[in-house]
Amino acid sequence: MIRKALHIALLFFPYFIYGQDIHFSQTTRSDFQINPAFTGAFSGNLRATLNWKDQWQSINKTFRTYAASAEFTFGKGRAQHPTYFGAGVHVFKDVAGSVEVGNTTVGLSFSTLVKINRNSRFIGGLQGQYGMTGLNTAAMQWGSQYNGITYDPSLFNGEGTEYQPYKYMDVSAGIAYWYSKNDKAVIHKAPSDAKIGLSVFHINKPFYTFDPKGDSKLPRRVVVNASALFATQTTNLYWYPNFNLMLQGKQHEIYFGSLWKYNIQSASKSTGFQTEVSLTGGLNMRITNVIDALVPQLFINAYNFSFGVSYDVNVSRLNQASNYRGGVELSLRFTNPDGYTHRNPFRSSVSI
Repeated sequence: MIRKALHIALLFFPYFIYGQDIHFSQTTRSDFQINPAFTGAFSGNLRATLNWKDQWQSINKTFRTYAASAEFTFGKGRAQHPTYFGAGVHVFKDVAGSVEVGNTTVGLSFSTLVKINRNSRFIGGLQGQYGMTGLNTAAMQWGSQYNGITYDPSLFNGEGTEYQPYKYMDVSAGIAYWYSKNDKAVIHKAPSDAKIGLSVFHINKPFYTFDPKGDSKLPRRVVVNASALFATQTTNLYWYPNFNLMLQGKQHEIYFGSLWKYNIQSASKSTGFQTEVSLTGGLNMRITNVIDALVPQLFINAYNFSFGVSYDVNVSRLNQASNYRGGVELSLRFTNPDGYTHRNPFRSSVSI
């Protein structure tokens, strides 16, 4: 057991040195970590999401991450002003290990969605965050605090660092192109919804260290994202290929895959009274320096709510310690529809 814990701790040691951002595998339910420009880029006027993830369950004191976000759009429905806006707020907390190393962050985001044509928009987004990182010093034990018989917490730990929580401000930005086709006639060779974006997180590279005299900074994270939702020749069946590339310091990650969505009941395109009921499922793959994990996902969508569950199946050589147990992830999303999707009343676009 100790060997397993040490193995996994050594694997994650570089992340604690350079500072790792939170990580959700359900990228369709965590836009705030992908691109600030995606704020408000959805069919509706209000959307709220809850996320929870528990990683590395094969050992005790796992990596646990919680998040909540809400976003809304305003300025829609103005014939002479095709540009509208999105605003959002998010909060997340992650806790890891016996000493409960964790981050707590609150952020605000704002986007401007500029109409290019009937189905296309260019988006620019900005995000600001206030974060605090700390740990439970009462749970820390050092060799210098062993008095020869037992552990004595009153003895000096010999580290010279108090490990007091530190705070930081953070700025991120992104741009995106969003295509959304709301027409009744959908051609299966053309996407009904597609996004491509480029974002940069931690533009200001905030200080990120417990040492008040240290100079460690949180490295910038660059994200390239592309996804599209295609109708198929099978009625009510949609295909959703997606791709994410993340670069941060010496770390990189490629995350890609495909989901399939089947509409059991389609939303009304004429009255707006009937809501969608659908099932979405598929598989994504995460690659770092090796093939790290396979991520099966399932989403149940009904009456403006969506419940998602996924599991990271660890397939790298680490599986000797993890027993293939990466982490379970849950999400719950509510979307309040509106009648002004791309200035097209009561024609809700299909989305994932």
